Amino acid sequence: MKRESRKVQRFAVQLPCKLWNNGHKSDGTVLYLSAQGCALTAEHPSSVSTYVSLSIDLLGGEEPVNIELAGVRWVSELRCGLEFIRVSPDMLVKLRAFVLVLEQTP
Repeated sequence: MKRESRKVQRFAVQLPCKLWNNGHKSDGTVLYLSAQGCALTAEHPSSVSTYVSLSIDLLGGEEPVNIELAGVRWVSELRCGLEFIRVSPDMLVKLRAFVLVLEQTP
């Protein structure tokens, strides 16, 4: 039996988020996060192969991380997996810094 090996470590989190797809907004919760993507649960998840924008609240009173463009890679009931495609340089720095903190947290 072949075991799936991920290139990037994902971290279990519970972060509020907002998704936009063709002008429709949906609230959700990020369940797993990496610098390249996330898995989340949403009121109205998008279909596989569609593209969304995403805003992730990192808590702690900071401004949310905004993902300009993410591709929906899988959907299972109210959960979906997103691959981050376009992220502004300053948002990417913020996202990577947050993931680094997660890596260093026991």
